[in-house]
Order: sequence, then C-alpha cells, then structure tokens
Amino acid sequence: MIKLTINEGIGVEVRDEFLYAFCIDKTTVFEVEYYTLGGNKAPYFSTGACKFNRPKTGWQSCGQAQERLLPRGSAARRFYDKWDRLHLKDLTDEEYAELVDDIAELKRVYPYYVAYEFEGKATRSSISFYDIYKKSMEMPRTRTRR
Repeated sequence: MIKLTINEGIGVEVRDEFLYAFCIDKTTVFEVEYYTLGGNKAPYFSTGACKFNRPKTGWQSCGQAQERLLPRGSAARRFYDKWDRLHLKDLTDEEYAELVDDIAELKRVYPYYVAYEFEGKATRSSISFYDIYKKSMEMPRTRTRR
C-alpha cells in the first residue's frame, strides 16, 4: 500500500507517484496513474483503458475509453465513475488517501502490473506492451454457456 510520508527536517508531505495496469479480463486493461509531468510542480491523477486486438499483437482501442471498455458494475468501473471528476486535477490530502485505499481494493480484485511506485517525484515511464500481455495471460478463463 502506498503511504503518505513526511520529508524529515522539512516538514513537507511527499506523495508516492505510481502507474498501475489492472487486467480487467483477458483483453481489457485499466491504467491508474499519479505522476508529475515535465516541469510541473504538482503531480496529477489520470486513468485510461485499453483493449487488445484479437491476436493480441496490438491495441484495438486505447486511451480515454473507460466508459466503453470497463464493464458496468465492475470494481474498475466503480473506481472510474467515482474518480473521473478529478482526472488531471490536483488532489487534496484526503482525496489522495482515499484514492490509495480504492487502489488497494483494485489490487485485491485484479491481477496488476506496477510500472513504478516511487516515494516522491518519479521519472515517468510507460508500461511495456509485452509486460501487459504476460499479465493478461494470468486472467482465469471464463466459460461461456451454450
């Protein structure tokens, strides 16, 4: 779990920056990110969703496609519906702490890949396609009724 920390001697709160990719099913990925972009002084929060193409050699759809790709009623969709209002906004300390708790719930529900978790400012990196592909293969197969 990510924790708020106090920078000793300065008394300044430092928030962890992170990027997670949650495998919602064998073909759908939900990304949750909190990081500082470029020279910005404050990090921001964002989410995105991606869907593999049929042979899983690339993305069929990717980006701000959460409403279309996340199943209604799923933990990921509830998370998105709750937090979308703060997309690309500064978070208060209370909002950040609640966000961290909600991410812990996503971690309990879905297999996930951590691109980074870093105390303080992170050097932003992306998640490799191959790493997400491997993680998506951990999803259990669902049976279809005939």
